[in-house]
Amino acid sequence: MTMPTSSPAAARQRLWHALAMYCGLGLGLAPVAPEVCAVLRGLVGADAAALFWLDAQGRHEGFFHEDSPAGAQDLFLNEFDRLFVGPHEINVPTLARADGPRIGRMLDPGARYFRSNSYNLLVRASGHHHTLDLRVEAQGRTRAVAMLFRAPGPGFTAENAALLERAVGWLARAFAESPAAMPAHTADAGAVGHVVLEAESRFPLFADEAAAQLLRQANLPGLGLRGETQVTLPPDLLERLGLARSEAAARMAVPGGWLAAGMSTLHSLAGRPAHHLVTLQMQRPRSVDMVQRVLALPLSPLQRELALLAGLGHARADCHRLAGVGEAALKKHLRAIFAATGARDWEDLAQRIR
Repeated sequence: MTMPTSSPAAARQRLWHALAMYCGLGLGLAPVAPEVCAVLRGLVGADAAALFWLDAQGRHEGFFHEDSPAGAQDLFLNEFDRLFVGPHEINVPTLARADGPRIGRMLDPGARYFRSNSYNLLVRASGHHHTLDLRVEAQGRTRAVAMLFRAPGPGFTAENAALLERAVGWLARAFAESPAAMPAHTADAGAVGHVVLEAESRFPLFADEAAAQLLRQANLPGLGLRGETQVTLPPDLLERLGLARSEAAARMAVPGGWLAAGMSTLHSLAGRPAHHLVTLQMQRPRSVDMVQRVLALPLSPLQRELALLAGLGHARADCHRLAGVGEAALKKHLRAIFAATGARDWEDLAQRIR
């Protein structure tokens, strides 16, 4: 995604293509949030970007912010109702409402906003001053809010807003099942974390450092741990991890993939009730890595899409339906793809992309 290009227009077109490919995976925005934020920041020319995704009731479910400090993230996750709700607090719930413009509510927020907690404890605390916002709707409701930030100085313009609004269709596509999508293959990434729960109450008793780090990275409401040196987990940890009603595995969409959780019962000692063990590990979608490999190839946008179809597990014949190319054109494009990748045939191409 950072290959040299011949002009600013070509570089911007490359970013649009990257956004289309990441969102076209149909994984939602959480697993691709770091990549999407980087693309949006590059398209508009911002200092930083953030994505907030919402649950069915419109509450913030998780987020990814490129550069906000740990303390600001903890306040947002743990103290939202106490500090950031009020008539002059303009933040995610305000921007998610469908009773206002989809783009640019923060271009001129008014003088009272700059005295609000939202500005002083979150935006200014991150070194920013200007905000450009976009509401993302899919399946009849708001699914996400995107924000771009700039430091004090020149703010965002109407031209910037128009450019960001062009991204809304691709961002909404992330929540729809793509016709080109295959079942999401994942790879376990990083260390395995463990949390011990009390036998009867199932309150957390102990979390190792790997579990604490995974929970810090997850950005789940009520689990703000970034600013803490000692880990204090909430008593309803199981519910927050989706394990409250079952001892089977569960997973939650978090920045960069999914947080996989499973619970088992430990062996009891001397007839005492047995404690429980929660195991945590990050799962990363392999398709995101495939997109990054394809974007690095010296190919046209259509040829990259064809190469990605191979990596995702589609048959060669699927290219006619999914990419809209005839057999003669497909042969021509495949010759270029094979030359760029060194692949011998479609099956070899799939292995190389993976």
